[in-house]
Amino acid sequence: MKAPAFLFLSVTLLLSSSHAQIFTLRGIVRDVSTGEALGFAHIAADSSTQGSTADEHGKFTLNVAQGDHVLRCSYVGYKTESVRFTVKGTMDVVIALHAIDILLQDVTVYAHQANGGMNQAEVSALTLESETIGQMTSMMPDVLRSIQMLPGVSSDNEMSAKFNVRGGNEDENLILINGTQVYEPYHIKEAPNASIGIFDVDMIRKMDLISGGFTARYGDRMSSVVNIEYREGDRERLRGRASLSLTDLDALLEGPIGDRGSFIIGARQSYLQYVLKLLDFAPTIHPSFYDVQGVLSYALAPQHTIALKFIHAGDRFAQDPTGSLEGAFWYPYVASGNVGYLTQSWHDSSEQHAQYYSSMAALQSVDILSSQALVKTEVSYYDERQSTRSWWTHEYADVFRSGGINAFYRNAIDRLNQDEFSIRTLEFNSSLDLALSSAFSIKIGGSYQRIQYDREYVSSRTIEEVTNQYNYPDTAVSLRNENADNNSLDTVHAGSHKLAGYLENIVLLGDQIILNVGGRFDYFGLNRDLTWSPRVNLAYRVAPELTVRAAWGHYYQSPIPQQLAYSTASDSNTQSQRAIHFLLGAQLDLAAGEHGLVTVKLEGYRKIYKNLISSTVASSGEIIYSHHNDAIGRTIGLDACVMFTAPPVSGWVSYSLVKAEQNIINDNLGYVPRNTDQRHTISAIVTVDAGKNWDLSTRFVYGSGYPFTPSVAVFDPIARTWAWQTGPLNSAYLPYYERIDVRVSKQFRVFGLHASAYADISNLFNFVNILSYSYEFDNQGNPVVKAVNLWPILPTLGLSVGF
Repeated sequence: MKAPAFLFLSVTLLLSSSHAQIFTLRGIVRDVSTGEALGFAHIAADSSTQGSTADEHGKFTLNVAQGDHVLRCSYVGYKTESVRFTVKGTMDVVIALHAIDILLQDVTVYAHQANGGMNQAEVSALTLESETIGQMTSMMPDVLRSIQMLPGVSSDNEMSAKFNVRGGNEDENLILINGTQVYEPYHIKEAPNASIGIFDVDMIRKMDLISGGFTARYGDRMSSVVNIEYREGDRERLRGRASLSLTDLDALLEGPIGDRGSFIIGARQSYLQYVLKLLDFAPTIHPSFYDVQGVLSYALAPQHTIALKFIHAGDRFAQDPTGSLEGAFWYPYVASGNVGYLTQSWHDSSEQHAQYYSSMAALQSVDILSSQALVKTEVSYYDERQSTRSWWTHEYADVFRSGGINAFYRNAIDRLNQDEFSIRTLEFNSSLDLALSSAFSIKIGGSYQRIQYDREYVSSRTIEEVTNQYNYPDTAVSLRNENADNNSLDTVHAGSHKLAGYLENIVLLGDQIILNVGGRFDYFGLNRDLTWSPRVNLAYRVAPELTVRAAWGHYYQSPIPQQLAYSTASDSNTQSQRAIHFLLGAQLDLAAGEHGLVTVKLEGYRKIYKNLISSTVASSGEIIYSHHNDAIGRTIGLDACVMFTAPPVSGWVSYSLVKAEQNIINDNLGYVPRNTDQRHTISAIVTVDAGKNWDLSTRFVYGSGYPFTPSVAVFDPIARTWAWQTGPLNSAYLPYYERIDVRVSKQFRVFGLHASAYADISNLFNFVNILSYSYEFDNQGNPVVKAVNLWPILPTLGLSVGF
C-alpha cells in the first residue's frame, strides 16, 4: 500500500508543479495607425497582482503562469485594450492601441504599410505618411497638395497648394506642425494662383486632416484641422539623403545626439524660374524660394523629453516690365462742327518685385508622469515679413484730324504701390492629459499669445495731362501734374493678445461608445471679443466592422489682418466669425483576403455661418474681404469614400457633394453661391506594387467648377466706346475641371547607396482647364473675354540618393 500511495503523491506533485510553471511574456506596445512605439504604457494580466510598465521604447516583460489570460494595456490618450491569449511557453506579443482622437474624429486619411510588420488588416484607423504623399502629388512632393486628393477637399488648381474644405475658404483651415500653428505655410505667395507648401515631406511622420467637427482642443478656425507631425531623427546612426527634380534640390541629414537625443534637418533650394523660362511659360516671372527646417530632441530623463522645432522659409519674386492692352483704332468723329477722324490709342505696362520670409521656432517639453498622465508645454515664436513694390503705367491719347486741324489729348498715369507688412507672435501653451480610469479621462489646456502687426502701405499716383484744344490748334497747351490720392499712406502698428482655454471630458462606455463633451473660450484683444464654444463628439461601434460617428459644435475664428476694419483695439472692430457644425456619418471596415482591407466612409454635414465676413475672388485669384461682419452663410454636403488595400493594389475613390451659400445683409440679393461652391468633386488614386521595387500610381481629379462674377460689355453710343461692367455676384460657374496624372517610381541601389527615381506626368491627356477670365479690349477697342488657363501637360523627373 505504501508504494502506490507514494506513486500517487509523486504524480500529483509533478502535475501541480507543471500547472504552476511561470513563463515570461516579452512584448511591445504600438500605435495601431502608425506603428509608433508607446513608451511607458501600463500592462497587467488578470491573473497577476502586479503589472509592468513599458520602457521608453514601448517594450515590456511580464511573468505569468501557463494557461488562458486576459492582458490589459492602458496609455493616456488611447483606448484601453484587453487581449486574450493562451500561454504555453515564453512568448513575444505586439499590443496595438487605438488613439481616442482617431476613433472619435472623422480623420480622412490613407493607409501605408509602415507598421513595423503589423498586419494591415488590423489597421482600422488609417494614416497618411510621407511615401504616400509623394505618390499623391505632381511636379514635387507636397503635403498640402496631397490634401487636395482627400474627401471633402477641393482646389481645381494643380499649381497651388491652397485648398478649400467643405465649402470653407482657404483661410478657414488650421495648419499645425507638431502642435504649433503655422500661419502662412506657402512659397510663391505673390502669385495668387500658384503656391507650394513649405513642409519637407521626408521629415513627416504622419498627417491627419479633420474635415469638420473637431474637438475643443483645436480653435480659432471654422472649417478643418491639418495636423502634421514631424518625426525624430535616427538615434542609432547618421543618415542622409539628397534629391534632385526639375524644380528644386533638397537634402536631409539625421542622426543621434549622444545616447539620448537625435536631430533631423532638411533644406531645399528651388530653380523654378529657369524651368519656366525653358518651358516658355510665363517667361517674365521669376519666382525663387528656399527653406530650412528641423527637429532636435533630447531625453533629459527617460520620461522627460525636450524638442526644438524650427522652420525658416524665404522667397523672392520678380516680374519683368511688361506691356499689355496695347491698341489703337480710328473712326469718323464730329468735333466743334468739324468732321474728321478720331484716333484713340493706349498702352499699359507693369513691373513687380517682392520678397518675404517666415520663421518659426518652438521649444516643447513632454513629461510622461505615468501611463495615466501626460503634460506638454511649449513656447513658440513666429515671424513673418513681406515686402512688395509694384509699378503700373497707363498712357492714353486722342488725336483728331480734320483738314488743317490737328488737335490732341494725352493722359498718362503712373502708380506706385509699396507694401511692408510683418506679423510676429510669441505664444505659450500647455496641456494635461489625465486618465482618471479606464473609462474616463480629461484633457485640459490653455494658451497665451502676444501678437504684433506692423504695416506701411503707400499708394501714390501721378497724373500728367497735355491738351491741344480743338479751337486753337497747335497753340493752346495745358500741362497738369498732380499727386492724386495724396500719396495714400496706410500705417498700422497694432499690438494685441489672444487667450484661450479648453476642457475635454472623454467617456468610454464599454467597447462600443466613446463620448467627448468639451468646450473652449477664446479672447482677442484687438476686437475685445470673448467667445465660448461648446462641442460634442460621439463614436458608437455598432459592430466590430461598423462605426457610427456624430458631432456638433460652435467654431469661432478671429479676423486675420486682411479682414480687420481698424488697427486699434475696439469692440466695434471686425468680430469673430462663427460656424455651427452638424455631422453624422458611418464607417464600415471589411477584410479583403488575408492582408486586405476595404473601408467605406459616408458622412453628411451642415454648417451655419454667423457674423460672416463676405468676400469676393478677383480674376487673379486674390480673395478680397469686406472688413465687416456683413453676411451670413450656410453649407450642406455629403462626402463618400471607398478606400481599399488588397496587395499589390491600394487606393481610394471619393465623391463630395456640397452647396455653399452666403447672404450679404442689406444687399437685397438673398443667398448667392459662395466662392467655394463647387457642387461636385471626384478624386481617385490607385497605386500598384509591380514587384522588383517598381511602383505605378494613377491619379484622377474632377471638379464641376467654382462660381465667379462675370463682367458684361456695355456700349456708350455717345462716346462710341465699349466698357466692362461687373455683373451679379457669383452668377456664373467656370467650366468643369479634369486631370489625369501618372507616376512610375523605382527603388534601387547604386554604389552601395539607397536610391529611388520617378517619372511623373501631370495632366497626361493635356486637358484645357480654365482658372478664371480676364476682360480686355482688342486693338479696335472691342471687348474681348480671355480665359486664364492652367498648366498643360507637364512631365517631371526626380532622383533621390541616401545613405
